[in-house]
Amino acid sequence: MNSSLQTSESQCSDVHSSSKKIVIAINDAPQQVPLGSNLQSIIDQFSLADTGYVFAINNQVVPRSEWNSTMLIEGDSISLFQAIAGG
Repeated sequence: MNSSLQTSESQCSDVHSSSKKIVIAINDAPQQVPLGSNLQSIIDQFSLADTGYVFAINNQVVPRSEWNSTMLIEGDSISLFQAIAGG
């Protein structure tokens, strides 16, 4: 009986943790996003343009190849810049 109680508590804990939110900034505008979000999920969630744009987190450019693996934490600041080619 005790182990089923622990399982239930564990499952409740999992449900609550998936609904937790963090606050980040996107171009200086505060946004609440799910805990455990990565950069690609934020780009998708907010329908941010990704072709011809560069993303920086806390003033560090994140290569496109790292968007899926770059996890966001409370207080991160995402900046979106249009890439301009010149000659």
